[in-house]
Amino acid sequence: MPAALAGPLDRLRTTLATMTAQQKAVAGVLVLVLAFGAFFFVRWVTTPTYQPLFSNLSATDAAAITEELAAEGVDYQLQGTGTVLVPKDQVNSLRLTIAGKGLTPQAGSSSGYALLDRQGITTSEFEQQTTYQRALEGELNNTLQTMKGVQTAAVHIAMPKDEVFVTDTSNPTASVLLALSPGTELSGEQVQTVVNLVSGSIAGMKPADVSVSDTTGRVLSTTGGSGTTGQADATTTFQNTLQNNAQQLLDRVLGPGNAIVTVAATMDFDQSQSTSTTYSYPAAIPATSEQSSTETYTGTGNGASGVLGTDGTSGTTTGGNGSYNKNSTTTNNPINTTVENTVAAPGKVQRLTVAVALNTADGVTAVPGTIQDLVSQAVSLDPARGDTITVASMAFSTAAADAAQAGIAAAQEAEASARMWSMVKTGAVVGGLLLVVLLVWLKNRKRTGDLDEDYEEFEGDYDDVEALQVASTRDAGLQARTSAAIEAMERQRLRGEITSMIETQPDAVASTLRGWLAESRT
Repeated sequence: MPAALAGPLDRLRTTLATMTAQQKAVAGVLVLVLAFGAFFFVRWVTTPTYQPLFSNLSATDAAAITEELAAEGVDYQLQGTGTVLVPKDQVNSLRLTIAGKGLTPQAGSSSGYALLDRQGITTSEFEQQTTYQRALEGELNNTLQTMKGVQTAAVHIAMPKDEVFVTDTSNPTASVLLALSPGTELSGEQVQTVVNLVSGSIAGMKPADVSVSDTTGRVLSTTGGSGTTGQADATTTFQNTLQNNAQQLLDRVLGPGNAIVTVAATMDFDQSQSTSTTYSYPAAIPATSEQSSTETYTGTGNGASGVLGTDGTSGTTTGGNGSYNKNSTTTNNPINTTVENTVAAPGKVQRLTVAVALNTADGVTAVPGTIQDLVSQAVSLDPARGDTITVASMAFSTAAADAAQAGIAAAQEAEASARMWSMVKTGAVVGGLLLVVLLVWLKNRKRTGDLDEDYEEFEGDYDDVEALQVASTRDAGLQARTSAAIEAMERQRLRGEITSMIETQPDAVASTLRGWLAESRT
């Protein structure tokens, strides 16, 4: 055996010889725990990290690639049915290998514009149109799935058929089905983003032609308008804004919890348009054109008068003087034309109904008229529009608050009880461990006392170790009892010899120790 191992092995044997059975058991358990820990640590360190080799694979491509990996003896994992995972350090080499085998899938081959790469020269017009529509739907699906909170998306497009002799054409429509992550709810703005994204990706499609639903069957946006959900969200937001304004005012005046305000709004989401034209001319600007004319006549003459008879005779003839004078002016002034085109945006408030309740249970005093005026100003109440407000004083019910307080107290009591029992369990475990340690210590102390008594018993009858060994062989019952005493006497004899050597030969002992220290350093 090498000298480097002889010393540690001797010390190990000596340590094991001096240990009790309980100590050996504890040491064995510790060694096993360390061995298992080292095993799992080494296994964790040596386990390769997997990364995607290809994603968004069709079932056919995934089957072909996994078959090739199995033939090559490469460890792989499947994430779902479209993603193949391989060890991180083999990703690049395996991609080259798969490409060399001709198995490289097209990116997103199951959907998207990659479908257009598979068309041949014999593809019919109907197949081309259908493939294009599928590709467009796939691209929209992949785009919507990148939104936060959207797990999967399915877009279905209805494209109208082009007719040669038809002038009135219909617009394309789209239906979107979203599978949301658990606990996720899209806001009105996010739904409108989905609508705009889909409608903007298809020629001739309007936002009103897109309907959005989720997998729970809830309609987020309908075709033909902004959707009932969007109108409800807008109404709720408007009501909450006015209600918060009035509630903050009353809380500052009466104190929190002493007043409740509820606002109900009726809103018109119809869009209207009106056009008006106004003509006017500025007086300060000169006329663009002006024309004047004058007619004057002066002269004498005779005129015939009388009644024409039936016999052909005429009337009498008279004479006289005549004159004529006429003046006319035509002026063309500039005209200003004003055309007003007014478009009323949807969301006009038709009526507001406000209800205010004041708490009288806590002795709150307030003038209802003053409160009515304050709330009316806070919510911009318009009586001419038909808005109404009602203020009532009553005692608020405290049942809900009492139940909540009781629930909080019960939860605190349960938490305190759980902490107490946790402390009791911890104390019991610690006490049990201390008790085991105490019992082991007492047992070891008792065994040490027994050994001392055995040593004292044999010390007076035998002078040396050899005599004790001979006596122990005669009595088999004493052999087990005296083995430890023999070891103790041997150690005492060695200590005595070392002590006497130090006293008689200190220089030799010091030289020996220096030599041992030099060997241990080397």
